[in-house]
Amino acid sequence: MNARGVPTFSITILNWNSRALLEQCLAALAAQTCRSFELIVVDNGSKDDSAAWLARTDVAALVAAPAKVIMLDHNTGFAAGMNTGMRASAGQWLMPLNVDVFLAPDFLEQAITAVRRHPEAAMLGARVLRHLNGPTDDVICTGVWLASHLSIVTQLDDAGDERAVFGPAGCCPLFRRDALEAARLEPAWTHGSVPEFYDEQYFAYGEDVDLYLRLQLLGFGCVYVPAMTCWHVHSGTQDGIRWHEKDAATIRRVAANVHCTWLKNCPAKMLALLAPRVLLAPFAMCAALLVRAPGKCLAPIAAVMDALQRLPRTLRIRRALQARRVRGADELINFIHHRGSRQ
Repeated sequence: MNARGVPTFSITILNWNSRALLEQCLAALAAQTCRSFELIVVDNGSKDDSAAWLARTDVAALVAAPAKVIMLDHNTGFAAGMNTGMRASAGQWLMPLNVDVFLAPDFLEQAITAVRRHPEAAMLGARVLRHLNGPTDDVICTGVWLASHLSIVTQLDDAGDERAVFGPAGCCPLFRRDALEAARLEPAWTHGSVPEFYDEQYFAYGEDVDLYLRLQLLGFGCVYVPAMTCWHVHSGTQDGIRWHEKDAATIRRVAANVHCTWLKNCPAKMLALLAPRVLLAPFAMCAALLVRAPGKCLAPIAAVMDALQRLPRTLRIRRALQARRVRGADELINFIHHRGSRQ
């Protein structure tokens, strides 16, 4: 805590039917060598025994740090659930932490050291290792770059090099509060009642890419810090299923979110450059699903209708962001990598 009692870090964990993972995630926080953090646990309408466990557990005592527990009565989605926790936070750096991520004991300590080396950084990205029936040495993310269809890729051949990247791994990003506040979506843009850090129209999937692009657009950069290490049970909250195995609503949501990210954030030159890949992606997904899951093959096409329904809101946000942007199209295009392994 600083002299005013403000913690360096505010960590928000969003739990949804993940009681066992939650306990492991909290145990990793209890072991942190840096104690200048607060914790906000948001339960997103879980139907397992998570609510009962949280009701009988003194979370602050468990992690030996100030803690709040917020119980939501239904699943509001990843974006809205994380926003709920982050709006209740007070720290200088905010971490929306996936419940299936376990931080190394010195994670926060290494983050403080990195901030001293890079006072200009608005985002910090961790070295993420795979957790598969226990921690492994298998590196799965070293910061992310943009793909030309607005998903993300990570370069694994330089995992030991501290460097500027497009954004942090979406499972454990660190954001400087002032940057996040500057990049938030204002109620006047969204016709909402409160500001949004993640765009709550996304519900889930792609909200990280959208936020990173918005931050970069406004001049806020990211540094990948390999000394910040954690382990991720990849897709742990969904039992590791692949994209084509997800339900039709999720597949539809993913494609719609990409269209909105592209239209909201990209300057004109970048908008035109990415248009072929972004606009054709739903049809490519449809073709793949015809082979792998024929019953869901129309879901990506239906996403176009979803994106059109959001169009007035998307254009309001675009006008506000483009009027404030600091980086030009060429600077943002430099973050596009055409090779790499998909995160």
